[in-house]
Amino acid sequence: MIRSTTKHYIEFFDGNLPIILSAPHGGEEMPSEIKTRTSGVFDKDDFTLELTKDIIEEFYNKTGFTPYGIIATISRKKVDINREIYEAYEDEKASIPYNQFHHLIKSSKESIEKRFGKGLYIDIHGQSHPKGYLEFGYLLDNDILKLHETELKENQDKSSIRTLNNFSQEGFIDQLRGPHSLGSLMCNHGFDSIPSVKLPYASDGNYFEGAYDTIRYGSLNGGNISGIQIEFPYLGCRDTKENRKQCAKAFVDSILKFMIIHFQLDLKKITP
Repeated sequence: MIRSTTKHYIEFFDGNLPIILSAPHGGEEMPSEIKTRTSGVFDKDDFTLELTKDIIEEFYNKTGFTPYGIIATISRKKVDINREIYEAYEDEKASIPYNQFHHLIKSSKESIEKRFGKGLYIDIHGQSHPKGYLEFGYLLDNDILKLHETELKENQDKSSIRTLNNFSQEGFIDQLRGPHSLGSLMCNHGFDSIPSVKLPYASDGNYFEGAYDTIRYGSLNGGNISGIQIEFPYLGCRDTKENRKQCAKAFVDSILKFMIIHFQLDLKKITP
């Protein structure tokens, strides 16, 4: 049974899989006691809160277990949780949900490291770029993704999956855009993605490579939990309940294969 708790405008799913999902920009609560921000980005990532819950439910349906989930229900107009403190909020009261969100990610990482020794962190966002691809962000910008394989490989230490080589059966380029990369696995389900075998980079330059949460909680600075920011397009992924369910199913199937190949973990067979 899936259970969650909500405290300080952060909903938390206490998981038992080596996976953490976070969704910082899908909330819409506007507590009057917290001052509204006057500068920065305010856009809500529509239905990413709902999509993240669908993904959690699909993990449970397929494995009997749940990932850790940290979901902000507070509006980005009050606090932008995917930013450094100095630009995240203007009212000190907003530090409470901000700190709660990040504390729960850190404690989830600690639990995974203690039990599994390795894992995956995924930060879920929404974008509205014209071509409507899924964008998997590894902290490498689009110009880096365009590089020849030899040059691209030299950027591994700048990526949020820097230490995945410690476990993966495949090399960095394959982890990033090979047949068993998350982008290619989602392409196999009909969700065109960047980077992947089909789309190694964004031909129109529209691509989000990741931000604060991915920098902080991926393996850029070491550790055995790698991180990926995922930007889901609106049409076909977030726009309707049916599409969210279908996207969640494809995404969980892809993650399960990714974990076997790159982490040597079959999440359907782990010990409770």
